[in-house]
Amino acid sequence: DLGGSILWVPCSRVGHVYRAFMPYGFGKLTEGKKGPIITINYKRVIETWMDEDYKKYFYTREPTAKFADMGDITEQLQLKKDLQCKSFDWFMKNVAYDMLEKYPKLPKNIEVGSLVNEGDGSCLDTMGRQAPAIIGVSQCYGSGSGELLRLNAKGQLGIGERCIDSTLGTVKLIFCPEGSVSGPWSYKNKMLMHTKYKKCLTVGPKSTLTLAACQDKPSLKWKFIFNKPHWAQ
Repeated sequence: DLGGSILWVPCSRVGHVYRAFMPYGFGKLTEGKKGPIITINYKRVIETWMDEDYKKYFYTREPTAKFADMGDITEQLQLKKDLQCKSFDWFMKNVAYDMLEKYPKLPKNIEVGSLVNEGDGSCLDTMGRQAPAIIGVSQCYGSGSGELLRLNAKGQLGIGERCIDSTLGTVKLIFCPEGSVSGPWSYKNKMLMHTKYKKCLTVGPKSTLTLAACQDKPSLKWKFIFNKPHWAQ
């Protein structure tokens, strides 16, 4: 049944206890479909409810979602039409009008993919760690979740829902600053320079990452290589 209303409560908090496994299936939703179930669900919601101008921000944040097979949403789109639902832009301007103050629109990505060091061929990797945490490099395994990075036009280096920043000694996975979509990174001549320290990203000892004086050396040069996720091959 449909009906009722939606309350916008910015100060609310919702807890979610994640299971270690799924004790149930998803029926035809995932039958023969390519992609993680969460990504498929996200894509179905995005393609049903969001206007074109807003969809692009989802794919900016989740670049592999374009490969996910969301299945048929004809019925959902028809229901939306039959109910004469207002546009997502109307919702943003009249209901969630302060959302963009806290979560600004994302700039376009200028680079997406695994960040590969030209010196030793290793890839920047979260090492399976959760923010805030020190990260390093590991053997490249393609655009997996721990190695799929995005560098946007305002210098934010992101991975999933998190961002990457650095001190002079360590490179860290951090919670992205609220209300900001910019960052401290500049990518030029294959070097990633931290604009605050004017030093460049390099591989340190024992698979660590650090900053060093920017020089024309393979160990300070990086390239973004995008590979389709394994489930989209």
